[in-house]
Amino acid sequence: MKLTNLEVNSIEKVLILERTAKKFGLTNIRKFLKLINNPEKDLKIIHVAGTNGKGSVCAMMSSVLNTAGYKVGMFTSPHLVKINERIRISNKLISNKDFNGIADRISNLEKKHNIPLTFFETLTVIAFLYFKEKKVDYAVIETGMGGRLDATNTAKPILSIITNIGLEHKDVLGNTLKDIAREKAGIIKNNSTVVTSARGKALSIIKKMANKKNSRLIIAKRLKNIELNLKGDYQIENASTAVAALKELKIPEKHVLEGLKKVCWPGRFEFIKKNILLDCAHNPDGVKALVKSMKELDYNNLIVILSVMKDKNIISISKKINNLNPKMILTKANVSRARDPRKISRFFKHFIIIPDLKKAITYAREIAKKDDLILITGSIFLVGEAYSFLNHLTPR
Repeated sequence: MKLTNLEVNSIEKVLILERTAKKFGLTNIRKFLKLINNPEKDLKIIHVAGTNGKGSVCAMMSSVLNTAGYKVGMFTSPHLVKINERIRISNKLISNKDFNGIADRISNLEKKHNIPLTFFETLTVIAFLYFKEKKVDYAVIETGMGGRLDATNTAKPILSIITNIGLEHKDVLGNTLKDIAREKAGIIKNNSTVVTSARGKALSIIKKMANKKNSRLIIAKRLKNIELNLKGDYQIENASTAVAALKELKIPEKHVLEGLKKVCWPGRFEFIKKNILLDCAHNPDGVKALVKSMKELDYNNLIVILSVMKDKNIISISKKINNLNPKMILTKANVSRARDPRKISRFFKHFIIIPDLKKAITYAREIAKKDDLILITGSIFLVGEAYSFLNHLTPR
């Protein structure tokens, strides 16, 4: 589809909004939602928080509910290739026309009433309005960061889900696992139901919050012998969480099993070519799960193309990757938060630095032999760029 200048400009206006709020809070978005008659109150929302697996659980929930005959809206972040991926109904991305029309309405109201919204707040409002206007049966909504002060936490869901919890975004959410768990558990509402796959200290915090809110807590049990379209051992845990949540919605088992077989979530342990594997593992827990799944694959030599963000624990990430004894190609995702590959090279034994991702992929393909495997990982931004390059897509 060819875009008009107006369409391009409208999308760019949203993309260039400040993505990192200096102070998190719900004051502005609550004011704005009230101004537009609180569209979120007309939606049956399933709210998903956690450290890893949120997007996969959302995709699974959406696929099963679609299979069961429901019209399902899904709001996730970030996107791989284009911003429209974040907002979809029954797996169909929001059109440029709908996206821009709602974005322009929001922009005009922001100026008129002097209620500025951040990048993520704007996308959250677009999703709420779009899903209400399209009259979805369910809206599966993923938090952006944390939970308690996340823009999506303005909603009152029919069901809350908290996936596993690890140490991430410590500069915003807190320095300890307990601190981060408290922020994630902030999505639990009074007299509600929450499903979680969290364990250990994080689970104890979630239990305390559920008790405080007089809410029912369902602890997902790991399932066996479940057939999934998504690959990777860690997806079993995500599927177990989704299944526990779907039982609470009383979705028939036949639809659950069929929906899980059809679910699609690009860039998660996905073979994009015969010998090229993509995975969005971007923190120590994600890399740990990736390494575990890698050990089940059959290959000769492993070539890893890696880029990590500045706020990630490179010491922990590198230790886990080094267990696979790979040849490392250190590169840099095309975002300001990406770490200079030269500054992480000391954590690897066998490496070459190729800052340009396209050149890094080309080099990896040149040196890879017949039964070698190329793994591209470390950041969803990196995987998105690789996905675009290898599929000849145009990112936006």
